[in-house]
Amino acid sequence: MPDLEERACETFQWDIKDWRALDKRVTGPEFEIGGYKWQVVRILLFPQGNNVLDQVAVYLDSAEPREQQDPNWHVCAQFALLMSNPDDPTVYTSHTANHRFTVDEADWGFTRFHEIRKLDTPLDQRGLPLIDKGRTIITAYVRVYNDPTGVLWHNFINYDSKAMTGYVGLKNQGATCYMSSLLQSLFFTNYFRKSVFAIPTADDEPSKSVALALQRVFYQMATSPNAVDTTELTKSFGWTSLESFMQHDVQEFNRVLQDNLEGKMKGTAAEGAIQKLFVGKMKSYIKCINVDYESSRVENFYDIQLNVKGCQTLRDSFANYIDVETLDGENKYQAEGHGLQDARKGVIFESLPNVLHLQLKRFEYDIERDAMVKINDRHEFPLNIDLADFVADGEEKQKAGPDGFNYTLHGVLVHSGDLHGGHYFALLKPERDGKWYRFDDDRVTQATMKEVLDENYGGGEPLENLGAMNLAMRQLNRHKRFTNAYMLVYVRDNAMDEVLKPLQAGDVPEHLQLRLDAERQAIENRRKERDELLLYFNARVISDVDFKAHDGVDLFSPASSAGKILKVRKQDTFATFKSVVAESYGLSEDQIRVWTLVKRQNDTVRTDVPIPDADLNSTMEHVREKYGTRAQPDLKCYIEFADPNGSPKGFPVAGDAPNGAIMIFIKYYDPFASTLEGVGKLFVQKNAKVGDIVPILNERKGFPSNTPLKLFEEIKPLMIEPMKMKSTFHQCEIQGGDIIVFQKELTPKEATELALQNVKTTIPQYYDYIFNRIVVDFKPKNSEDPTLQTYSIELSKKSTYDQVATKLAERLGTDPLHIQFTSASITGGVPKTTIKRSTNLQLQEMLSSGYAHQGNNTHVIFYEKLDISIVELESKRVIKVTWIGSTMKDETTHELMLLKTSTLNGVIEALLPKIKLAPNGTQKLRTFSVYNGKLIKEYGPMDPISNIPDSLSLYVEEIPTDEYERGDTEQLISCVHFTGDLGRLHSVPFKMVIREGERFADLKARIHARLGMSDKDFAKVKFSLCQSTGKINALNDDDILSEVELSSGDVLGLDHVDKSGRSNRLGAEKAIFIRG
Repeated sequence: MPDLEERACETFQWDIKDWRALDKRVTGPEFEIGGYKWQVVRILLFPQGNNVLDQVAVYLDSAEPREQQDPNWHVCAQFALLMSNPDDPTVYTSHTANHRFTVDEADWGFTRFHEIRKLDTPLDQRGLPLIDKGRTIITAYVRVYNDPTGVLWHNFINYDSKAMTGYVGLKNQGATCYMSSLLQSLFFTNYFRKSVFAIPTADDEPSKSVALALQRVFYQMATSPNAVDTTELTKSFGWTSLESFMQHDVQEFNRVLQDNLEGKMKGTAAEGAIQKLFVGKMKSYIKCINVDYESSRVENFYDIQLNVKGCQTLRDSFANYIDVETLDGENKYQAEGHGLQDARKGVIFESLPNVLHLQLKRFEYDIERDAMVKINDRHEFPLNIDLADFVADGEEKQKAGPDGFNYTLHGVLVHSGDLHGGHYFALLKPERDGKWYRFDDDRVTQATMKEVLDENYGGGEPLENLGAMNLAMRQLNRHKRFTNAYMLVYVRDNAMDEVLKPLQAGDVPEHLQLRLDAERQAIENRRKERDELLLYFNARVISDVDFKAHDGVDLFSPASSAGKILKVRKQDTFATFKSVVAESYGLSEDQIRVWTLVKRQNDTVRTDVPIPDADLNSTMEHVREKYGTRAQPDLKCYIEFADPNGSPKGFPVAGDAPNGAIMIFIKYYDPFASTLEGVGKLFVQKNAKVGDIVPILNERKGFPSNTPLKLFEEIKPLMIEPMKMKSTFHQCEIQGGDIIVFQKELTPKEATELALQNVKTTIPQYYDYIFNRIVVDFKPKNSEDPTLQTYSIELSKKSTYDQVATKLAERLGTDPLHIQFTSASITGGVPKTTIKRSTNLQLQEMLSSGYAHQGNNTHVIFYEKLDISIVELESKRVIKVTWIGSTMKDETTHELMLLKTSTLNGVIEALLPKIKLAPNGTQKLRTFSVYNGKLIKEYGPMDPISNIPDSLSLYVEEIPTDEYERGDTEQLISCVHFTGDLGRLHSVPFKMVIREGERFADLKARIHARLGMSDKDFAKVKFSLCQSTGKINALNDDDILSEVELSSGDVLGLDHVDKSGRSNRLGAEKAIFIRG
């Protein structure tokens, strides 16, 4: 293992004289290697084997743990164990391993070292066995390695980052490792952390304030013993859980976060902190060679993007960045007052910030593939670098002095993976003279310099060399090839003390400490409450009262709030529990009887047996174990109230004998009112006839005693069987806890009239209805319409589309055909797909992809009130069109309803009444579609709308006057927005006229007016000419584009952060936004 630092390597031999005399377990002599005591241990010989019946087992065991008091003691070793012929050591068998020996895992080795039956058998053609006349030699080769990071071969079970390193990680929410790596870097930029703490946030809410949420994360990172959750922070950004599962670009996230915080710092003690830390100045220039003329522009930068491709080292990348281009021949520069001149064009740094964020361009747009690719080339970066050669001579450089641009590496942010996915982690050096650490989500470990530098240069063996490697080497090379530095953080040497100065207690806002300490105390209190809950369980108590009020299947609905939930102490007696229950109903203990409730095999819940007084002194834990079920941790029981007019001897005796008394429950169904109710319970003899209870049931309901009734047994929701009056309860297989439902026998006339009213005339019909009964929440699709509200309507799953529409129309007071339904998404309960009307479509199919609220039977369907019939609507299509007004910022979106056979001319005709054209404009409109910031197509008036897929965004704009009236010599160039590279387009592309001889500064002013951006945001836009050949040229104010020979694929690129939140990477990734 060439990459590891060897401490010691020695060999020990154990000469065994009489193998057969060994015990089943034998411990070899101790020996010492590398300052540690070792022993070959447990040569276990079992005639029948040890777990593995026919194998010798040999292990290497460290004797150290027997003397260790330190639970973190460990030693790392690579070893080989050999068994050889005593006279010829070349006849041997061996096994190798490496292991981290700890107190808990003090031995390691091989259970299947060698077959017992082959020990005396010659090993090869030489005819010598491993054991010869009872003798054999066991040899241990042991190589002990240093463990500079403390985690060599660690299994990370119960690993404590705080205890091992003093630092904690951040929990990954799904794909937030990119964010975690940057936050760790910013956290250890102590001046930045102090400045964040200086933002006033005492009156803010964490979920709505980025500054407060970041303060809380930073405070917890400094004080928490465990990895810190960042969910509150991402909520303050305005992100949903979906955004947390989308990986973004570190550079883009850094820019957006700093832009947000810079605004929060204005007018506070922290104002200017970001400028002081991260902002430098860069000059773009064109300098004539033969005349004294220079055109230049100085702008601020927050980070520097450096090429990796074609650059072997970081210094090469800086040299490439300031590389000078000579403008000569046909490419001469038009210098104001001097005509065409040879010139040099380039950029130079005028000042560098105290903290350098260097973005290595590992991801680039490949114009030939029309796709992003990852650059895995080897690119070396040093611990220390002097950047003075890349700074312009001048006052700033002179003021800085000869050592003013010396920088030391402070952090390496690493990406492991490819273009389509991967993982980010950070390697950071928190203190000036401290150690390096690896921050990998929630785990923090110490890192070696090899891990910081060599392992993140990238590269690896060329693909053509992989065939000669074994599997392990190929896997190692693959990891090395795709794991490389993505962002480097350097700190200026003469500013390091200030940048990394440790924070003091007074730097943390008092309100933050008080609030978080209170929250931690609340968490601790909840933990104690959970521990106390181990002493209790819940008992759900259902009574006669609940049964009588129940209108569904079974004795009660488990999903409802029926009954009482009592917190029961496990060690309380059943007598105490019974007393509490009786008191809760205002009764004495002798007026109630407690029955257990059990779940039968057919999934119904019924009473089982009464808990006898013999258990009054038993603990409730014993009662639960004896009468409850293992499947449910709580206890369910039914409380029977004594009949005030019953026997003075108390409750009837329930028995299991064929002629014994059983308790049955009675329900009554009234078809005229469509209601089902519990009417109590009866004790009946098993050998009594079913018809014997008819007079009792009539009396319960106040009917004449001779009223004919129909009786059914409720076996389970969809198994409601009629009962024969002349059969006994025993013959009907009625047992204790069963439910009998009765109704009046209807006359033919009554049955016919009720059927005409769509009323359920029989008990089985009603049970079918209640089995399929659900409550649907009908929510307005347009939630901003104050005239619409949510309606909760009880329906059957078997209701047809038209029946559902009719029910809702009754509430809305409209025509059912003027309602359109939309299903709800499963993930967010937001409108998803329009439900097409069909007379055979049932509600359960309408809800099949819908959103069910957890914990109840309520479902969601969105609705719209239409001005036209749904029949007419389904012959039309809704087209969403965005009108661009006087500036690109003035967007209004309109939904137009057109016949599916319409053309774009129909779109314009429908749009015109909704928009206002400029009075002095061209009155000429252009219609075009965009997908992820890319222009897809411009449309003519006769193009059918059926050719426009819903995935495209459709835009209409008035053609600008200068474009409409442009002369023959004026060119038209397409303009696109992107962030970092052309593979990450965003916003809406547009066109600009290139006027003859116009300086780019003037064109830029026209672009500013066209976009309608604020001065602050526009100042951050970087302009470049992106040619179809793949070449990208930064533009200066004095450039004249009319003199450039443009190809059809050339575009003017605007590089800036997307604040719109629109999708920007082929629909797979959304632009980062932070709203809080």
